[in-house]
Amino acid sequence: MFDNKNEFLKDSTEVIDVKSKPIKKKKSFINVLIYGIIFSMVGGFALGAGYNFSENYLTGYADSNKASINGGDAEIIDSSLAKKVNYINAESPITDIVEEVGTSIVAITSKVKVRDWYNNQYLQEGEGSGVIFEVNDEGVMIVTNEHVINGAAEVIVTLHDNKQVSASIVGIDSETDLAVLKIDKKDIPEEIADEIVAAKLGDSDKLKVGETAIAIGNPMGYNNTVTVGVISALNRELRLPDKKLELVQTDAAINPGNSGGALVNSRGEVIGINTVKIADTKVEGIGFAIPINSAKPIINELVNSGSVSRPYLGILGKDIDEDISELYELPIGIYIADVVENSAADKAGIRKGDVIIEFEGQKMLTMEQLSQIIKDKNVGDSVTMNIIRNGNEKLEIKAALQQK
Repeated sequence: MFDNKNEFLKDSTEVIDVKSKPIKKKKSFINVLIYGIIFSMVGGFALGAGYNFSENYLTGYADSNKASINGGDAEIIDSSLAKKVNYINAESPITDIVEEVGTSIVAITSKVKVRDWYNNQYLQEGEGSGVIFEVNDEGVMIVTNEHVINGAAEVIVTLHDNKQVSASIVGIDSETDLAVLKIDKKDIPEEIADEIVAAKLGDSDKLKVGETAIAIGNPMGYNNTVTVGVISALNRELRLPDKKLELVQTDAAINPGNSGGALVNSRGEVIGINTVKIADTKVEGIGFAIPINSAKPIINELVNSGSVSRPYLGILGKDIDEDISELYELPIGIYIADVVENSAADKAGIRKGDVIIEFEGQKMLTMEQLSQIIKDKNVGDSVTMNIIRNGNEKLEIKAALQQK
């Protein structure tokens, strides 16, 4: 086929040595190169797939996240959590919340007329806080605690940038410890008028124990003081000398002067109006706020009518339990310690010393029970009660409930 051996070697890629024992076939350079390329492609794909799988598995949401760099700051946008988190030069979100809500919290100074031992009259100052809940063409509306401005002859509000203005009392409700104040638009300094904004009101029915709670107020005269804690409990019943309240409990520090300020959630929404703390050397971190959902209807009614319409019988009563009944030989029921002049009870003929044993068909055991029945009535409703007078005389009396 070939003229000589040299011609064979020139045109072939292989040399066969017929003299060697086993005949071995050597791979040419081209074959080796092809195999190498194929192996690299397969290996590269496997390594790449493994890398991608690891990355996706470890992050859990790599497909939904995008990264961007703006002004030297790396930002990760997590669409699954609807959050934008700045991981470089990041600050606590609480600072943002305080910046946003801070201008809506005001300091309140109430001046009450009092007399000294020599009958000299002077003004005594009290301090508290308030929350701006509405800004309109007429002025600024503020909610605070009733006990902050109770009996005040003059109310001074300290706004943003320490600007002080006079405020008028729109309405008060001692039963819920809420009051509404108003600053007329003409009294607001022009230089800060655009900076005054209403706070966002949240939904206290959605609160959960353990979530962040931020108290903002003016304790001891220190304006815009911020304390942070959690929601410690919900629907706490607190009995005060003249009222019973259902409150939100928090361990965020609430001190004198915080009353009327805001309890804020992690979204910057007001979820409570700070009202009271337990003052005891043995107690630490137990403060309370009026749930904002309980406050909203009271605020609206105070704005619209200046007071909250509540039915009222007009008695001061004491419970007679079995022990007292046996000791004083009185029927079990409610002993009338006093009757308010010109009240519904007074007009119906109820007297001091009478004992209410039945009210609207229910046997009476406590003043709380009686108050709850009246609370569910309307002003003007007629109620029927059975009483014992002089220890043995049983009477049925009807009374038309008046407005408290």
